[in-house]
Amino acid sequence: MLATFFLTLCAGCSVGSGTPTTISAAIAGVQADLTKAGVVSTSHAAEWSADQAARFEANVRALQCAQHTSDPVVAMISGPVTMNLTGSFTQSGSFSVSSLTTIPVFGIGADASRTHGQGLSLPVQFVPLGSLADAEMAREVEYAGALLAQNDEVRHAEGDRIQKDRRELTQNILELVAAFQSLKCPKGKKALPFTGMRNI
Repeated sequence: MLATFFLTLCAGCSVGSGTPTTISAAIAGVQADLTKAGVVSTSHAAEWSADQAARFEANVRALQCAQHTSDPVVAMISGPVTMNLTGSFTQSGSFSVSSLTTIPVFGIGADASRTHGQGLSLPVQFVPLGSLADAEMAREVEYAGALLAQNDEVRHAEGDRIQKDRRELTQNILELVAAFQSLKCPKGKKALPFTGMRNI
């Protein structure tokens, strides 16, 4: 009886670890999740295709209907998505990433739990629809960074493009806000987050 108890205790003392995965699988998983989230682009509004404009309009309509207002609060991915991967090199020389797990460890006089995992940074900004064009412009200005610090044709061209995108996005939003009063809201339309990334 005492031996069985001791074996059970020792089995609990062993440190478990998550199933290892590759870096490419971890990155592909994040990309798949972002795609599944169905984010809608706000970038380069002056260059949108008819399909991109239709997706933006449909998402704004869904947000307006869900919040019963012409100027709803919208979620926007406002910066780059970053991952901190933790793992180790295998004997074959490849890098192995631990899967996201929290594994309790039991033992006499031992710490109760240990965690293995990765960090994911997803900067999300919540703004009123009427301020979305300004938020997107701020994101583009930050992204352009060093280009806008130069005093040459590249800087002026980039600045002009950002201003043109802001005007176009603002015009789209103003039209959608003005038309909200006559909008017949469809049932069950899912509202999605916006993103400054051009394609996902």
